[in-house]
Amino acid sequence: MPVGKKEVFITFRVQKSPVFRRDGADIHSDVLISVAQAVLGGTARAQGLYETVNLSIPAGIQTDQRILLSGKGIARISGYGYGDHYVHVKVRVPKILTDRQKALLMSYAEDETEVEGTVNGVTSTTAGKRSTGN
Repeated sequence: MPVGKKEVFITFRVQKSPVFRRDGADIHSDVLISVAQAVLGGTARAQGLYETVNLSIPAGIQTDQRILLSGKGIARISGYGYGDHYVHVKVRVPKILTDRQKALLMSYAEDETEVEGTVNGVTSTTAGKRSTGN
């Protein structure tokens, strides 16, 4: 910036955001969803740069899948358009379950076929899987 016949250089230090991560004109953030939202789909709210955004969560979404908000990033240096906002999905697994929730999950685990390993409280038999009640 010219000041008289001299130049002054100003350096800005921008504090790291607790919500957003930047990659050029694109930004990244996380949204936490429940197990039910991940399996069945639904909606969730995420913080955008300029406003709160309502997200449509598709059924079967996985942790670390990204939802693209096109053109919702930072203005491009070239002056043309905006970057994108990528919302990374994080599935919040409950640490404590009610008795009903546990019973429903045990029932689901008995029917589940795509398990590599075991599920605590469910044993495999020749007739299928059954819950041991733990």
